[in-house]
Amino acid sequence: MHVNKLFWVMLPLLAAFAWLGQRWLRGRAPSRHAMNVGISLLLMAYVLATAGLGLFWIANQQLPVFDWHYLFGYGTLLLVVVHLAFNFRVVWRFLRGPRAAAVPASPARRGLLAGLGALLAGALGIALGLRHGRSEVRIEAAAGPYAAPAAGALAAVERLHEFSSHSRAGVMLRAPSVDWGAPPVAFKRYPDAMRVALPGPRMARGRAVTELGGLGAVLWHTAGVSAEQGGLKLRASPSSGALFATELYVAGDGVQGLAPGLWHYDALGHALERSAPADRAAALMAAAAAPGRPVALVVATAVFRRTGQKYRDRSYRYEWADLGHALENLRLAASAVGGFARLLPAFDETEAGAALGLDNAQEGVLALVALYAGAPPKAAVQTQPLWQPVALSPTLGGLPLGVTAAAHAFTALRAASAGGQPAREPAASAAAVPTQPASALLPRLPPLRQDALGLIATRRSRRRFAAEPLPLEALAAVLQRMVLGEAPLLSDATRVYVVAHAVAGLPAGAYRYRAEAQALRPTRAPALLRDTARAAALDQDVIGDAAAVCVIALDRAALAADPLGPGRAYRHAFIEAGLQGERLYLEAEARGLAACAVGAFYDDEAARLVALDPAQEWVLHFAALGPRA
Repeated sequence: MHVNKLFWVMLPLLAAFAWLGQRWLRGRAPSRHAMNVGISLLLMAYVLATAGLGLFWIANQQLPVFDWHYLFGYGTLLLVVVHLAFNFRVVWRFLRGPRAAAVPASPARRGLLAGLGALLAGALGIALGLRHGRSEVRIEAAAGPYAAPAAGALAAVERLHEFSSHSRAGVMLRAPSVDWGAPPVAFKRYPDAMRVALPGPRMARGRAVTELGGLGAVLWHTAGVSAEQGGLKLRASPSSGALFATELYVAGDGVQGLAPGLWHYDALGHALERSAPADRAAALMAAAAAPGRPVALVVATAVFRRTGQKYRDRSYRYEWADLGHALENLRLAASAVGGFARLLPAFDETEAGAALGLDNAQEGVLALVALYAGAPPKAAVQTQPLWQPVALSPTLGGLPLGVTAAAHAFTALRAASAGGQPAREPAASAAAVPTQPASALLPRLPPLRQDALGLIATRRSRRRFAAEPLPLEALAAVLQRMVLGEAPLLSDATRVYVVAHAVAGLPAGAYRYRAEAQALRPTRAPALLRDTARAAALDQDVIGDAAAVCVIALDRAALAADPLGPGRAYRHAFIEAGLQGERLYLEAEARGLAACAVGAFYDDEAARLVALDPAQEWVLHFAALGPRA
């Protein structure tokens, strides 16, 4: 727990102990009866504070009212209220003095007064929570869906990023007003649709992407259920809070045993459900304008309310980064079954959503991936149509999911009948950073021979680390795999920093990773940053306990220069961060290390942690790394 928080929580107890100590030193120690009364008063104060704060956060953040850890708290609250009701007479008489003896309170009256006190604290918590819940900076509608000039797109992205940023002061100053309603189902289903069972993922060996077994392996290793823990059905790809907003759809007519049409992947049953006829699939394939003739087109969407239930205005960040993790697995799985997956940077979300029959305000199309058998076609960029950013003002509004829906709209594209810019693929290498003599050179290591499907199937987020230092060679291999070994797929705007807590041969501190030189340039080194990193990541021990923390940031200049517009570039940067994060996971798994991605942090403190300038870069993603416990 952060020291400042602990101090304020313990302050009443410290004051009570100080008062007791000075009474004892003066030889006037309180009686047992007075001690009992004092403890009862402290207990009452803490119970009312706990009840009030708990109800405040339920009203403020739309947290689930009944959950396992809350239930234990409510049970404790009930027992304490009963205890105080029985002891109320003793406390009351002590506070009133001798006069109170003449007016004994009945048990019913004692219980009523204790209940009224708890009710008052609860009402105050709800009132304050709802007040803060209405304090969100709203995003108002423009005159028309494409009325504002595209020049306002960068300002809109900056505004969105500000709305979704965490800070200690912002917790009390602004909270969401979105009514997220009841949590949506964890697994989407089309119960009346035609179903095609897919072969189990273990039967994928030797199958091609043009067969049901190969396609099924690609889908399972992207979003299939790979384990169950504590009642949660975990997927092959990680997800923030184990909420798994991603849904997958398949279109195409090049897979043996699969009729033309649009199919939804049922992750729970590992089957395909036909969600739309062949003409819709053909329209989607045409709208995607994928180069050559792909075997199939995989459409990835996000059910916004799944993540928004917990993460509110920040949920779009998690959905995009989670999608990047999933798409990296899709790409590797396609390669493992003899295919190739190309991420399409430009497509019309409106047309794609209409083909799938989706409500774009609730479930938005985020990515399209073309699957090919064998080598990919060349000259892909020249065959793509022209696209333009959706021109929306920074005050877009009228959206049921607030900032989340605004982020989806601001990052969308429309097909342009004339003008616009062709979609481009990112540069093959990260932007160069000036060489500095203080940089620490890292060894270049040959890649491990890896069983991609096996690594994906066994990968887990591991939050416990051993005490020994992380070998420098292991850190170098992970960084090399994240950036240098793979050209950026959607965005060349991401930058990688490393916070070293315990890396053999590397002084503790913060560094910027220079992929082109395979080196680390100090930004805050030497420096002991465990406590600082833990505090920046909302006091999560996984960040403070790790041997090293990889911090992925966004270069704002590259964002502004992207020909697809700052909005689309913003989404692509988060997805690219997820792609890099998944490579970190898989390299760590291959080397027997522990890794855990983290998206919750105070943005201003995260920037100071690695000494970057928020006017030039934004922090997008954390990933903890270290030897396994």
